[in-house]
Amino acid sequence: MSIFFAVCKSTGGEVLNSRNTPADIDDQAIDLRVYVQILKKRRVLIALVTLFSVLASVILSFFVVRPVYEAKTVLLVTQAADKLQVSSQKDGLDNIVNGMTRIPVLTMNTYVNQVKSDELMMRVIERLDLEPRGVTPRGLAAQVKASAAKDSYLLELTVSNNDRQLAMDIANTLSQEFIQSITERNQEVMDRSVAFLQEQMAQVRKELDAAATQSERDRLQGILTLLSEGITRTQIARSFDLGSTSLVVVSPAIAAVQVKPNKQLNIAVGFLLGLMASVALALVLEFLDNTIKNPEDVSRYLDLPVMGMIPAADSRDETYYGE
Repeated sequence: MSIFFAVCKSTGGEVLNSRNTPADIDDQAIDLRVYVQILKKRRVLIALVTLFSVLASVILSFFVVRPVYEAKTVLLVTQAADKLQVSSQKDGLDNIVNGMTRIPVLTMNTYVNQVKSDELMMRVIERLDLEPRGVTPRGLAAQVKASAAKDSYLLELTVSNNDRQLAMDIANTLSQEFIQSITERNQEVMDRSVAFLQEQMAQVRKELDAAATQSERDRLQGILTLLSEGITRTQIARSFDLGSTSLVVVSPAIAAVQVKPNKQLNIAVGFLLGLMASVALALVLEFLDNTIKNPEDVSRYLDLPVMGMIPAADSRDETYYGE
């Protein structure tokens, strides 16, 4: 260990210190050199901590974190409205009957919100027999992402799962069950429309039997004809596959792409985090180390000029200095 000789601070020392002030003009450059020296001094620690962080990210990415696969299917909505249409009370009988005989037209947001319904999730679980695996409707909905492409009538269904094949099966089954669900709901609407029109026909027939004037009978007969035509159109519309007429699968899920973990990104993040942590650790250790090791430390910590230094004797100087 070297021994340093330092001059006690006095009036003359203050003069010496005042004479040394021009050497400390560029404080920023001096501080930068100090930091560089600290990093060079702790370079082994920085390298080890960074290497450990990179190895940890590699182990997590390749051996610990389960891969996540995404499968996507695209549906074309052939009948969609830009906004909800509210019927007016001032509509005539013709418009009311025509509105009841048409297939309900929904907005794109309505289709998107219906995809993740508990009823539809339960249908997918029952069809794929996912209940023994512990899959719940809410858990399955968390794996499904539905979105409408901007300025288009395309509905994208994305499924994320740890199993590549299961992700594709869920995506394709979800699209099929969604179309079937829309079909059933449209048929229920058509059934209610037919029932309503038939009730109105029965009521108009009673009024027709009780009509006193010919003009009243002609008016009621026209209403009966209109209702009868409405029932016929509704029954014809109900006979079609109403879901397929409003939704068409344009791109089924034929492959699943691994999206997690992103190994290259994880390794890069691990490198940066390890580097930042190691640099911070080196600075903390240097800040906590208050021992004096060289003449610069004497000037830095004691604010005293160094007059001389006696170097430590090594084994080669034993013949001169003695044991």
